[in-house]
Amino acid sequence: MSTGKPRAFILGTRNAGEFLHAGARILSDGGTALDAVEASTRLVESSPGDSSVGVGGIANILGVQELDASLMCGRTLRTGAVGAIKGFIHPISVARKLMEEAPHGLLVAEGAENFARVMGCEAGDLETEESKKVYTAFVQDAFEHAGIDESQSWVLDYVRSQNLREWYTRLAVEHHGTVNVQAMDADGNMACAVSTSGTALKFPGRVGDSAIIGAGNYCDNRVGAAACTGRGELSIRNSTARTLIHYLAEGSGIEAAVVRAMQDIHA
Repeated sequence: MSTGKPRAFILGTRNAGEFLHAGARILSDGGTALDAVEASTRLVESSPGDSSVGVGGIANILGVQELDASLMCGRTLRTGAVGAIKGFIHPISVARKLMEEAPHGLLVAEGAENFARVMGCEAGDLETEESKKVYTAFVQDAFEHAGIDESQSWVLDYVRSQNLREWYTRLAVEHHGTVNVQAMDADGNMACAVSTSGTALKFPGRVGDSAIIGAGNYCDNRVGAAACTGRGELSIRNSTARTLIHYLAEGSGIEAAVVRAMQDIHA
């Protein structure tokens, strides 16, 4: 006999696939969607095999990993997000702490790091041998082709020598991505988690759509959940995740809503 309760589920981007079991187990035990998406996202963040998320994420132009993450509860519409946070393994858990323990919805850089320390979040080295190789190759190429020396000012010299509008096409072509995980629990409550190391070789302090609620992440029990990957500046410009949810609320089907949201980007 049916209990009338919703059927719990969890899904995510391709790089989340092998880690969804953690969230699925939580849901099967009657746990919440928030716990489920956080658990699966944490596994991706700590996996060194993904160059676009957490440990092993490709560094910024100064050789430092800066991470972005956000979490949204579809029942309460409460959010937590961190941007350009360094030295912490699980930015998604820092975002969860922010959502539940603080009056703010977004902290960045040093502010996010200080908050993470106060909350006792796990600190650690984000660099791997593979991410180090990618950055070293970039530096060597810059020295060879830009004619710059090995002084501390080489980054400024390099940036001045480039057409910044072509930054994305010159750099990070092979290293981009984000992990998105969405779930609904047996009570019908939804949650959406997003985490990324952002654009490879980005400018220090760059925060992408993954940390911006409405741009790269949005979740509402009444409608659904949406999250983005790709070039974050486009999602920020168009509030893509929130826009897609708006189109669904208007009555568009999923495919039609996605098409409309993509058309907005290319308008």
